[in-house]
Amino acid sequence: MSEVGRASGRTPVEPGEPVLDVRDLVVSFSGRRVVDGVSLHVAAGECVAIVGESGSGKSVTARSVVGLAGEGARVSAARLSVAGQDVLSLSQRRLRKLRGGTVGLIAQDALVSLDPLRPVGREIGDTLALHTDLDAAARRARTLELLQRVGLPDAELRAGQRPGQLSGGQRQRALIAAGIAAGPRLVIADEPTTALDQPVQAGVLRLLGQLRDEGTGVLLISHDLSVVLGIADRVLVMTDGVVVEEGPPAEVFERPQHPYTRKLVDAVPAGRPRGAVLSGAGAPSAAVVGPSAGAAAAVERRDSRALSGDNATTPTFDIAGAQGREVLVEARGLSRVFHVGGREIVAADSVSFSLRAGRTLGLVGESGSGKSTTARLLLGLEHPDAGEVTLLGEPWSPLPETRRRPRRPLIGAVFQDALSSFDPRWTVGAVLADAITRGRSLRPGPVRAEIATLLDTVGLDPALAARRPLHLSGGQRQRVAVARALAAQPRVLVLDEPVSALDVSVQAQVLDLLDRLQRERDLAYLLITHDLGVALHMSDDVAVMQEGRIVEQGPASQVFDAPEHPYARLLRDAVLL
Repeated sequence: MSEVGRASGRTPVEPGEPVLDVRDLVVSFSGRRVVDGVSLHVAAGECVAIVGESGSGKSVTARSVVGLAGEGARVSAARLSVAGQDVLSLSQRRLRKLRGGTVGLIAQDALVSLDPLRPVGREIGDTLALHTDLDAAARRARTLELLQRVGLPDAELRAGQRPGQLSGGQRQRALIAAGIAAGPRLVIADEPTTALDQPVQAGVLRLLGQLRDEGTGVLLISHDLSVVLGIADRVLVMTDGVVVEEGPPAEVFERPQHPYTRKLVDAVPAGRPRGAVLSGAGAPSAAVVGPSAGAAAAVERRDSRALSGDNATTPTFDIAGAQGREVLVEARGLSRVFHVGGREIVAADSVSFSLRAGRTLGLVGESGSGKSTTARLLLGLEHPDAGEVTLLGEPWSPLPETRRRPRRPLIGAVFQDALSSFDPRWTVGAVLADAITRGRSLRPGPVRAEIATLLDTVGLDPALAARRPLHLSGGQRQRVAVARALAAQPRVLVLDEPVSALDVSVQAQVLDLLDRLQRERDLAYLLITHDLGVALHMSDDVAVMQEGRIVEQGPASQVFDAPEHPYARLLRDAVLL
């Protein structure tokens, strides 16, 4: 019996025993069906994945299993059973007992899902207190064990920290630990690896695989086809609330039958050359990227050296090369140390690089390696303990903000969590108007015209200006974030995980948008990403960070084809797609 099972005191289940049985599930909001006749089953010891773009109904399907379809939802089904219990007949008290005990839910948005006022160790411990018979000492030991098991370093320190003190990847790992704490029979993992770097992602997938092998059923929701192919036994492809294709992942991704599935596979950036269009009618032909490039990448991801293939390293364009391109930003010897719990954490250690007009520097490394701190130092949101940043050849940081303010429009940012970066009370129009005016008094007419232009530039209907970001899809919100960053006519954009929370087709659209804007405006990008497929597709140059230091830096093809530093090789070999 597994350690997880012992922690919860649950009875072992036989492989193949059904833990989830859904037949003809229908979910409606205000009379509109968002899930229409979905049927699926998950057996003990089986992982079933649902893939599809934002709004396809995959998350609503998963949440309906535990009575969390959403406010105002009307849910019906011929059968909706979890571990033999009829979910539709359960009271709210029984549903609360089901959640966390019988079913572990790993939600997509860790920052929202975790209590901002409670240390993450307390969050996990409370789950154990509610659903197991462990005493306080055993709960504490189990909490630290879980944090270590999901790959969170310094478990003792992290257990005492609140979510706001952790990086995005660290928060996600803490949320996973809470979700599996009580040894549930069914784990619903909704984008469980969204914010994780490649080696930790691989570790989490191994953990989910281990739970599956121990007899836990896993329902996986993911936009990352490599994640699905790496762990799922079966995959369902959803669009517009309907399952359009189902089967073993290798078969579905290698020989997709439905046009929508083919679109998803072709949108995968790994193995696609720099500048190749990933989405829409402008996608490159087979003659450009090779026959069934997306499908081949999906199938061949098991070979960790697939990135060294011809398609991965042959650029379709190079904006005049690095030589002669204007240096817009230069970082020299940046260092930053934080004091947490009586300890020194070196977040940046003698970091140096330059950003040139029309080129992208990809900054890769594991969660907590210092990537986001480096971005904040570059933006002037953190003061370096040592080193300096110049912007267009003039001092930028460290400088008082009053001296930076006149030049701040030259450098913009697009962050990982677009929704959290918006004022929830404001409409999209108000968000963009604030970025356009920057506190100045301007006539409403020109401001409205500029808002419409910005929305059109990022491929959004200007009518969306009247809506609040909360009511937009993830892809739409990220496009609004790009529009806001462009409002001040910057020369440099810092892109901190700009597509990590997006499904593969919407990710492709945003990456194509960023590529187009760079060519049109000669922008310099610092692209921070844990997805090496995205980094290779988008970057001219790559810098690899570990423990606050850049351990390898050079042309993207060189760093990925023949990494010299052991950690860079580890990253390359952890690539799943």
